Amino acid sequence: MTTANTPKNGTTALGQRPIALVARGATEAILRHSQAALARIDVTQPQWWALNNIVRAEQGLAREEIRAVAVPYGMGPEVIVHAVDALVHRGWLGIGTDDRLTLTEQGREGLTTAKEHMDRVRAEFLGDITEEEYAAAVAVLQRITDNLAQEPL
Repeated sequence: MTTANTPKNGTTALGQRPIALVARGATEAILRHSQAALARIDVTQPQWWALNNIVRAEQGLAREEIRAVAVPYGMGPEVIVHAVDALVHRGWLGIGTDDRLTLTEQGREGLTTAKEHMDRVRAEFLGDITEEEYAAAVAVLQRITDNLAQEPL
């Protein structure tokens, strides 16, 4: 018998699925999709992070500052440093006389293209999900994270 909690295909009701499993699956799918979109324009995800962090800093970032950028997904700071080195080599980042990294004109153009790709990625993974539903999902996951960050009983 099918109830309100049991989908017709016989799988476990969504509300009964382990949230860690769903969150991990969503993370992996989003990363795969994002990385594939960036790869089509020869940009890695760490390069994307580096460009975004550097462009947000009015005076650019020194190497020590870029090394201090929080890198997600368990990657160490060397990942973003390697990304910066590749972007300097590619001509997308310049190093000023004060040793601060800034985007070159080529880098700004590349970042614009990458943003267009990532906007499409976001639209694709959101599909028919409303901004309100997205915000609620993010808020719930953040609350779970915050709850688990508290001192154990």
